[in-house]
Amino acid sequence: MTSIFDLKTNVDELSSTNQGTSRMEYDQHPPTRDVTGNNFANGAIHFRFQTSGQKWWIPSRTYIRTRFKLTKGDGTTQLETTDEVAPNMGLMSNLFQSAEMRINDKVVSRVADFMPQVDALETRLTKSKSWLEGVGEATNWWEPDQSIRLAEVSSDGKIIKAIQPADTTTLRANLGYDAAGVANNNSYEVKEQEIDILRGTSANNLPVGAFAVGDFFSPRSGANDGEQYKILAIVNDTAAQQTYKIQGVTKAQAASVGNFAKVVSLRDGEPSRRIGEFELVWQPPLSLFKIGHALPSGRYELVLNPQTATAYQRRAIESVLGQASKAPTLPGGTPQDFNVSIENMYLYCATVEGPRADDITYLLDLEQTRCQSEKISTENFQQKNFDVSPSTYALTVAYQDLRAGENTALSASKFKSYDNAGGGQVPVASQELKLKRFFINYAGQNLPAPDADPQFVAGKDYTIQRYSETQIYSGAWFDTGGAETIEEFHDRGAYYYFSWPRKMSHCVCCY
Repeated sequence: MTSIFDLKTNVDELSSTNQGTSRMEYDQHPPTRDVTGNNFANGAIHFRFQTSGQKWWIPSRTYIRTRFKLTKGDGTTQLETTDEVAPNMGLMSNLFQSAEMRINDKVVSRVADFMPQVDALETRLTKSKSWLEGVGEATNWWEPDQSIRLAEVSSDGKIIKAIQPADTTTLRANLGYDAAGVANNNSYEVKEQEIDILRGTSANNLPVGAFAVGDFFSPRSGANDGEQYKILAIVNDTAAQQTYKIQGVTKAQAASVGNFAKVVSLRDGEPSRRIGEFELVWQPPLSLFKIGHALPSGRYELVLNPQTATAYQRRAIESVLGQASKAPTLPGGTPQDFNVSIENMYLYCATVEGPRADDITYLLDLEQTRCQSEKISTENFQQKNFDVSPSTYALTVAYQDLRAGENTALSASKFKSYDNAGGGQVPVASQELKLKRFFINYAGQNLPAPDADPQFVAGKDYTIQRYSETQIYSGAWFDTGGAETIEEFHDRGAYYYFSWPRKMSHCVCCY
């Protein structure tokens, strides 16, 4: 039996010595060129470092630290919630087109395209719910709700909590007008993406400022009775009329005229972090960074290829108002409505002291994710072909809007697709959840079998099986940290993952 008074008397008894190491530390490496401010997009960004002698490098514990400044267009004034500009979910990978890792000048790992999509998929496949909500949210904004990220960087941001509607319902009388909605004749007209509130002449009219961005309200009567609409922006708020841009309307024509029954708010009075400057910690989704053991002496180089000056500004943020232009603007604004500035960027390499490795041959077991895209039509069942590597052991199907990354309301890190009825800039209704049938044919086998028939439409949710199988195949089902909830799975965008440890060179996806 070991006594509490037993002290280690030999260096071989130390745990670090038993692992063959004596010290671990982080070395800071700057990029080979200036990447701050307007210089960020001026070509490839190189990080070079080398180890020798008894110093070994641990890829899985190495990361990039970047400091940002997110402001209004003047570059100094902090954003407000009415600007509706939030850091994008999984912000870091949205800044880059591609990345690669070199050892002794030889490329050993590369993501050639679709950086945000690859990063989002690998993060969600390999990280637990606890990690996404804790470390992930703090280090790279993995919170799916744009309004929460908006509050974090706005000078007037407030903590938003999921409170029971019964605790936050405000009836008509509490808003300062009669409960029946007769004397004041307040009525509303629901149109695509906005709602108008018309006032009467009674002293009990709906007061100016009754609603705020982030509120939900529900009509009392008419075709939309009981539906809840989230206010995205206040377009007009006068004594005669209020107009709000709202989320959740799917028809372009006027939907109903009636009276308001209640207001539902998820706002809380406590301030959020309200930060205009912040730092993120990120590992590029390269296969080499999955290696958990140390690598011996060598010359290493990380190469990141940034988006263009206009594109990275647009892709770095998510705005519920949206905009189709390639310039970083919001509707009705100028190209200077917001500004994303990189203040500094460093690579931090984890190194340990170990035995000398002057002449050694070793193997690297690398697993890389590759993304391919095909444009599809929703008119009828169709087949698409994809060429994949013979060493492929897993396949994933996801659907994303073609405007992702071009429209600031459509994040390239989310697997979402939207209707654009009426040509508006604000996305309307998630189309990817209306998928009715699909299967993958690979290596002479169909998965799932029988064909998947998921749907998520009004009054119907047939997505649980696909959600469950994705969590089982990926191992998240058995993770002690838990898996994404079904709501988070939908909010970040549904994806369908299948483990396929067989060799084949051709894949057919049907949906």
